[in-house]
Amino acid sequence: MNCPACRKPLIVVERQGIEVDWCAGCGGIWFDAGELELLAEAARREFTLDFAPNQTGAGPVSTSTGPSRDCPRCDKRMDVQRLAGEPPVEIDLCPRGHGVWLDRGELSALLRSMPETAGDPATKAMASFLGEVFRADAPADIDPS
Repeated sequence: MNCPACRKPLIVVERQGIEVDWCAGCGGIWFDAGELELLAEAARREFTLDFAPNQTGAGPVSTSTGPSRDCPRCDKRMDVQRLAGEPPVEIDLCPRGHGVWLDRGELSALLRSMPETAGDPATKAMASFLGEVFRADAPADIDPS
């Protein structure tokens, strides 16, 4: 499976039963359907797709100035959604429900914006680990070979 942003092969990364596909080229992450929810649950975070209104206030879909992306599973153009939060995070959603694409740094921002629920230190450590691995300033020039 190739990255929807830079077309390089995605690398499968697994931690505590949660598998994501990561691009060493641009630092983006692909979550298959349900994986982002599993991550939030394991991190003891409350996760809902709480969309911010677009510029006209007419609904959840926002326009993005960034490039459009195709789903790595079905090649359909993904929908850009702006999630409420400070700062808001734009994510790319497959229109057929295959998953979610997050650009570099968006996972950390998304985890920070999710309210914490009561949990043990191990689950918080897992969220911290994933947030650090995929943080905004991770090197983009890692060679996956």
